[in-house]
Amino acid sequence: MFRPALGLIGILILVLIPHSSHAQQAEAPAYKDGDWWRVKVDVARPAGVSVSGPVLERFPEYIVKFESNKPKVFGVQGNETVEADLPVVIPLVLGRPGWLGDMLRFPMRIGLTWSDRIKFQPPGTQLRSEEVQYEVQAFEKIKTPKGEFNAFTLVMTMNAPQSARPKPGGRTEVRTHTYYYAPDVKAIASFDTSGSARVASTLIDFGLSK
Repeated sequence: MFRPALGLIGILILVLIPHSSHAQQAEAPAYKDGDWWRVKVDVARPAGVSVSGPVLERFPEYIVKFESNKPKVFGVQGNETVEADLPVVIPLVLGRPGWLGDMLRFPMRIGLTWSDRIKFQPPGTQLRSEEVQYEVQAFEKIKTPKGEFNAFTLVMTMNAPQSARPKPGGRTEVRTHTYYYAPDVKAIASFDTSGSARVASTLIDFGLSK
């Protein structure tokens, strides 16, 4: 009498395991003109450190929108929205290669790892290249001002100078960047960094063309 039950259990395992694996795998998103995402960005820099060129703190919020098959950035200040030449915002939303490297890989699944090299220049030093590691660690539900979404948890790690004004041969620390990619949103819903220089972004709203 136990054999039929064991056989049924075996069938259920074969059916449910592939379904569960498929549910936690995401293919590369296909973007359309009209797709848009609004994010709030917070930046904290060590005391006495300033940077030149495009900076994330220029606006408190941004909109990234696809027009003519390309993502455009718009800064939001109160009721005013203006187009902004700030490509540094795009990786925080779409994870496209930029100052944070190749942040997303597809098909995405738990356990996926890869590496990349990024270039950055700490204040008062020469441009340097550093290897970074990426790992997809989990698939979980996260909360945003727009609501709850199922998302992949990704962690990016790299070596960075400990000092705000590092000297050649100075000590480094492992800096961690944690972010959450939501397949239903086709974007990174949340991003945060560790260390003395902190960047964080949070999805506030979005719209996808049908």
